[in-house]
Amino acid sequence: MAGSNSLTVSAARALIAQGELAGSQFDVLKLISQLMGENEQQSTARELLLRILEVRQTQPSFTPYAPVLDSLLRTAGLFPYVTPSNLSISDLIAYEAHRPLDYEYDDIVFHEIQAKIYRRLMSRENVILSAPTSFGKSLVLDALIASNSFENIAVVLPTIALIDETRKRLSKFRDLYRIVTHPSQNLAERNLLIMTQERILDLPALPNLDLFMIDEFYKLDISRGDEDRGVLLNHALQRLMRTGANFYLAGPNIHSLAATLPPDFTASFISTSFATVVSDVKILPTPKRGGELEALSSLCAGLSGPTLIYCRSPLRARQVARHFLSAGIGELSTELQPTADWIADQYHPEWLLCQALPRRIGIHHGKIPRALAQYQVSAFNEGKLDFLICTSTLIEGVNTSAKNVVIFDHTLNRKNLDFFTFSNIKGRSGRMMRHFVGNVYLFKRPPEEELPTVDVPLYSQTEAAPDSLLIQVDESDLQPTASERMEKFRQQNYVDLDVLRQNAGIDPQSQIDLAKEVRRTVHLIGEKLAWNRWPKYENLLACCQLITQFLHPVRGRIHGVSSSSQLAYRMTVLNGAGGDIKELIDQELASNYETPTPDDAVENVLDFIRYWPEFTFPRLIMTVQSIINPILVDAGFQECDYSAYAASAKSLFMPRFVTDMEEYGLPVQLAMKLLKNRQANFESIDDLLRSLSRIQTVGLDSFESSLYSGFIQFL
Repeated sequence: MAGSNSLTVSAARALIAQGELAGSQFDVLKLISQLMGENEQQSTARELLLRILEVRQTQPSFTPYAPVLDSLLRTAGLFPYVTPSNLSISDLIAYEAHRPLDYEYDDIVFHEIQAKIYRRLMSRENVILSAPTSFGKSLVLDALIASNSFENIAVVLPTIALIDETRKRLSKFRDLYRIVTHPSQNLAERNLLIMTQERILDLPALPNLDLFMIDEFYKLDISRGDEDRGVLLNHALQRLMRTGANFYLAGPNIHSLAATLPPDFTASFISTSFATVVSDVKILPTPKRGGELEALSSLCAGLSGPTLIYCRSPLRARQVARHFLSAGIGELSTELQPTADWIADQYHPEWLLCQALPRRIGIHHGKIPRALAQYQVSAFNEGKLDFLICTSTLIEGVNTSAKNVVIFDHTLNRKNLDFFTFSNIKGRSGRMMRHFVGNVYLFKRPPEEELPTVDVPLYSQTEAAPDSLLIQVDESDLQPTASERMEKFRQQNYVDLDVLRQNAGIDPQSQIDLAKEVRRTVHLIGEKLAWNRWPKYENLLACCQLITQFLHPVRGRIHGVSSSSQLAYRMTVLNGAGGDIKELIDQELASNYETPTPDDAVENVLDFIRYWPEFTFPRLIMTVQSIINPILVDAGFQECDYSAYAASAKSLFMPRFVTDMEEYGLPVQLAMKLLKNRQANFESIDDLLRSLSRIQTVGLDSFESSLYSGFIQFL
């Protein structure tokens, strides 16, 4: 065994970490070579090689051993880290064999497992990949696109933030494909769709797909998070599978897929621990109650390198940022002062983010506007921010160049982190080619090692599979028990079956209950519901009552709404402000709501906007329309048409598609400033993009100019 040698693995780790390799280089490399010869020790050998790469630049005494090191890297399959000039002819042939075909964009070489997956996909095999965060799953997709072997490709991503990151990364292929990220965009002969599951479902028709990829495929399992979005992802998978295209499902390490997949779902399931960075986990003493923030600031004051701090909620992230400022954490920087000044002017001067950024501290969570969130990730990756205080929104997929990850809280959604989520967070430390070794700091022991089995309810159709998913499945594909569950929806005559299916992701029984109530009371509420284009307050309230009673029951406070009247009121206030976020914040501060601080006012407004008008409300009010129109007509009322109001609400009552510019890195305030005195009626998002790309940018400050330049660069 390798462990019986004079130099042990732990001793080798210590020598490398302490920079005391002089005189021991040969012994360390010999140990690695021996470990490589033992299958169960190869991951340990790779780990030691990565540790050497981390310190190689500061260890000139290692230079004579470079050819040996490169030979070991080649044997370990770590081809991207090899220096070709140090290789023998046979090793050089192996190195070149790990390049993707026809990739002319960067000097790319795959590691061993990447090459294996690439070859399988190029051979038209289907692949389900379960691998560590640092594996490099996206690079395989890039190479498939670059091969020019596929006419139409769809990439399904879990968040809009990932759409932007992926669109920018793949913009180098715009000469090969039309890149489409929004359902309003027209398709071309060859298309690269980059969309969330909701947008895939909103497309009127899919092109003839050759290949689709679902990133973070574990989200198909509705038990692992947001059930509503999980249902829609299953529905999107069903739509994509019907095209007959090859597929590539990628995600972090799981144990297995539940054994319920149908015979025609044929794919190679590849589970690997192959990592391209090392994460050193350091467990710190648990602080006394009340001393957690002090312990965190003491730790971070001594860290070097970009640091991510995971917090359980936006409020917790705010507490951490405020404590850092009071504790003097963060070096004052004039570079980000223009950014802070702009945010102060557009939102509120006392918003904590304005104070944090000049101290090289970023705050990233689901209430932060998308353009500002993207800006902070870029600033962090470029070394302009030392700390990025975040919640699970950043951890789930957005790539950063963090050297350190501090897991301050060990909960998510009021539940203890399981090993799967913990591993996902831990995997954000280190970055291929930048930080070979990342550090992970904990204030309690990590969870027990237990990876999940991912269930795909579209196929398993267990009792846990919601009706809103099963109703989308063709009757011929339903299992007997699931078919029995659907029989009551086929037999009822309150809502047409096609309408129940059209309202994807919404519980069919809730739709039927709504129809029953409207049919029972139509003589009382029909006139209030039978409106077109723009509602009076009583019309809007009637719709909100149906939404909150049947389609989205409100218990407590949900993203700033605790009743139907409050939803109607907030939508009316938003309409009156015409999307002016600063005006909404000022009104929030001046209102009778319990809003003690500007931070609360800003985040309450942003939280309401993100959840209700930008996504949930338009979808639900159009669901109401589809259900009640036959009832209204039968009762002698005119049909309702809420589409104009729903579209305007989704755009925050600004010109259509302007709010979508946030995902392109352009804040709505800047987009409106650029569009001043210009045509505001756009037929598609492409019309708006073209208009913005041709505008003279006179009068922009330095921060706005930098945002606009970044916006133009990737169009």
